[in-house]
Amino acid sequence: MQDYEIVRLCLQGRTEYFERLVEKYQKLVYSLARTSLKDPQLAEDAAQEAFTKAYRHLASYNPEYKFSTWIARITSNTCTDLMRKRKDFCPIDDALEVTDPESTPEQQVIGRETKSRLEALIEGLDPKYKQPLMLYHMSGMKYEEIAEYLKVPMSIVKNRIYRARKMLKQAMED
Repeated sequence: MQDYEIVRLCLQGRTEYFERLVEKYQKLVYSLARTSLKDPQLAEDAAQEAFTKAYRHLASYNPEYKFSTWIARITSNTCTDLMRKRKDFCPIDDALEVTDPESTPEQQVIGRETKSRLEALIEGLDPKYKQPLMLYHMSGMKYEEIAEYLKVPMSIVKNRIYRARKMLKQAMED
């Protein structure tokens, strides 16, 4: 059953079908929220809020576009709203991450420093490069989906991801 058919059934009062959309897109929504917010618990809250908003506004869904793009935009806006409300927002300490048990303490420190530097460089990217890069690598979206989501041609998405990678590689070598 296609997404637009499920939406149509939900709008006709068959709300139990919405669970199919949640099951289908929960990984995408959580992944986007986790990438934006860095905190797993906050990402879960944001994902739940995004699905709640989507359900409340199902009537505004345009079946000409993919449901994944629509729910991704709702998720992105939800995360932005959450960050604005939480001025004290701070990501969970990277020290809680699981590390390779065979790596030496020195390798672990170098790995954390490299990761931290890369994260800082990504944060410093111009949003027009950062957003498609994050959507592709962190959220697993395809070029076509990113182009639809950002409302730009696919060639621009590919170019921006390429340039972002090139800028990051160059900055890491400096």
